[in-house]
Order: sequence, then C-alpha cells, then structure tokens
Amino acid sequence: MVSMQPGICKLEFAMGAHGLVWKTGTTEVERVSCQARLLGVKPGWSISMIDGQQVIESHDAWNLLNRCKKSGQKYQIYFTKDEASIREDQAKAEEEKARKARDAEERKKREEMEKKIREDAEKKRADELASKKQEYWDKQQASAESAEASGEAAPAEGEAPPAEGEAPAEGEAPAEGEAPAEAEAPAE
Repeated sequence: MVSMQPGICKLEFAMGAHGLVWKTGTTEVERVSCQARLLGVKPGWSISMIDGQQVIESHDAWNLLNRCKKSGQKYQIYFTKDEASIREDQAKAEEEKARKARDAEERKKREEMEKKIREDAEKKRADELASKKQEYWDKQQASAESAEASGEAAPAEGEAPPAEGEAPAEGEAPAEGEAPAEAEAPAE
C-alpha cells in the first residue's frame, strides 16, 4: 500500500477478482474480499480513480474494473479513505513518531553513558600509565642518588688520614689512636 497524503491511498491490483462491492449509485465500498481485503481496503472508502481514469459514478467503476480485469495486466486504484480510517492512520503515525522519539532519546542516553564509561576508562588508563612512569622515574632517581652517594663515600674513605702532628680539621673527628688536641696539654 502506497500512502500519498492523508485520506488518499493508491493500491495495485492484479488480474482476477478484485473483491470490491460498492453501493449502487456511488463509489463507496460496502464490502471487501479477495485482493481488496489482502491489500487493506476498508468498507467506507470511496473509489476515486481506476487505472488513471477518474470515477464518479458506480457504472463507471464497474466498466473500468471489468476492462482492467480482462486486460490481464496490473492496474492501480486510488481510494479516498473515510474519516475513521484517516484518524486511525494519523493516530498510528503519531504513535510511531512518539516511539521513534523515545527510541532516539534512549539511544542518546545509552551513547552518552557509553561515552562517559569510555572516557573514564581512558582517564584511568592514562593515570595508571602516568603513575607507573612516575614510579619508574622515582626508582631511577633513587638509584642514581644512591650511586652518587656511594661514589662520594668511596673517595672519602680513600683519603689518607692526617699526619700524626696535624690536628684534624674543624668538624672532623680525630683519627683512631690520636688523642684530641686539647688532651695533649698536660693537666696540672
């Protein structure tokens, strides 16, 4: 069924029984069967056009439908829907529009949630990487400082002790076996 504008419907029928019964003197459909029922025609609709020719009275509809049925080819019939069908179609369209809007809103929320989760995961990964880098650099700094400290301590140990007559420099402890400088003077 091809829907054109509200209230107009274009359907394609094949050869054979069309299944339309309309009121005498008008083109308003009274009963539907066969192809008409399968294509969705409803009682109360009016036949507007058959195979490109406008239909005004019931005998025009009868003649055109017989000609099309005998031709053995497909033909199109335009129907004007009744008020109830138009309202029903509009209600279905509004319901479909509302459903699509709800689906779009839900999809948008879900996408935002997934984006937030993805951003949080990327931030966490970046923070972990930064902390690992910092930990690595801290270890490198500590090992470099300990290497420097042990490097400075080794030359200090390698220095010769002051000669026996020399007093240790200020702040230095006297070497073993040496008495402090003050102790050299006899105490009387």
